[in-house]
Amino acid sequence: MIADHLITASLRGVDSHGIIRIPYYLEGIRRGYVKPKAEIRILKETPNCALIDGGMLLGIIVAKKAMEIAIQKAKKSDMALVGARNLGHVGMLAYYTRKMAEQRLIGLACANAPAKVAPWGGAEEVFGTNPISIGIPVDNGPPIVMDMATSATASFKIRIALRQGKKLPPNVLLDKHGRPTTEPKDYMEGGVLLPFGGHKGYALMLVIEILASAFIGGPISKEVIDHASTQGGLLVAVIKPTLFRDYEEYTRDLKRIIHEIKNCKTREGFSEVLLPGEPEERVYEERRRSGIPIDPEVLRLLKEVAKRLDIPFPKKIS
Repeated sequence: MIADHLITASLRGVDSHGIIRIPYYLEGIRRGYVKPKAEIRILKETPNCALIDGGMLLGIIVAKKAMEIAIQKAKKSDMALVGARNLGHVGMLAYYTRKMAEQRLIGLACANAPAKVAPWGGAEEVFGTNPISIGIPVDNGPPIVMDMATSATASFKIRIALRQGKKLPPNVLLDKHGRPTTEPKDYMEGGVLLPFGGHKGYALMLVIEILASAFIGGPISKEVIDHASTQGGLLVAVIKPTLFRDYEEYTRDLKRIIHEIKNCKTREGFSEVLLPGEPEERVYEERRRSGIPIDPEVLRLLKEVAKRLDIPFPKKIS
């Protein structure tokens, strides 16, 4: 289950949530941050809602369970809401919302995370990168999938930029003194991320923080252990597109929206207008053909894990 999730993320080009996470998940287990033998408990349940406790089980397993419960309830009640707390890192949220959309359901997932982001106007970490994803079913085509951190970038992308010797764009990071910087190393030395889109991203980040903590009883971001294997709370929502209309009517109007977007006049520097999730779909197809490129540092970490666990390392990867 976890291997499928991480490989899918890497195939879609979301390398920050792909196989790079393997060493960190194992380290999280070794340190006791996540518990691989924990059991999921349902704390509260109604016909269209549920609250589950993951017991600090690996988050991908807990999130998949939350998704399955939400799908099952939505199919019976038209819409469903499931909260999950006490769980490890849930991975790429698009993994879940895309699966919901594949079943002709509108899916939403959001989560808070270890504090790494300053509020708008602040200079110290208060929020996690607090991602949100929405999957929209499309007839005869891949789903529209929005998946984004509400920080200016995902924290792991800064690690990747550092390894690759790249600078960050402006308005992404403050150094430990609260000054704007484009140097990834400043993040590793006590810097703090900024919300995307200034005060607008901050507002969305705050709403997700409330939904994933105060609303369902998960920890606030500042209470989450700062490690790549940890998470705060998770909220999953599923809605039937037929809640208000026939599926054919929904599909007809969605096709019109997509047609207008795809036939929109392009601005200078763009050859076409893409839908959310479309770039990832293209990367997925390309990497299915040519394979997943692995950063040398990630390869080194994977080899270290294999050696420590006495697992033969595949020669093809080397």
